[in-house]
Amino acid sequence: MLNDKLLEVLAHPADGEVAIVTQGIDMPHVVNTWNSYVHITEDDTLLIPVGGMKKTEENIERDNRVKLTIGSREVQGKTYKGTGFLITGTAKFIEEGTEFDMIKGKFPWSRAALEITIDTLENTL
Repeated sequence: MLNDKLLEVLAHPADGEVAIVTQGIDMPHVVNTWNSYVHITEDDTLLIPVGGMKKTEENIERDNRVKLTIGSREVQGKTYKGTGFLITGTAKFIEEGTEFDMIKGKFPWSRAALEITIDTLENTL
C-alpha cells in the first residue's frame, strides 16, 4: 500500500513533521512527531515511538481510528517541490514484544510504540 513517494518523504534527511489526529470526547485531538521517527514494518504497518501521548492513548482506547498527515517541502510533489500525504487507519499502543523492543532500542526514551495499520493513503500535494 505504501508508495515510493511516501517512502522518499520518510527517508529524506530534512526531517518533517507528522500530525496524528484522534477523536477526543468533545473534539479532535492532534499530536505531532517527526518523519524520522516513523518505522515501516514488512507488512506496511507504521510504528512510532511514544514518549507522552497520554491523551492520544486515552482517545485510541475509546476509538482506535486515526488520521495522519506526513509531508516534506524538500521532496518533489505532484506539480512542484513539496509533497504531503493523508493516511487513515487504526491504531493501538504496544508495550511489549518484538516491535516494541525494536522501537525502544532505537528510541530509549519510548514508553510504548504506536502501531498504525493503514486503511487509506492519499497523496494530497
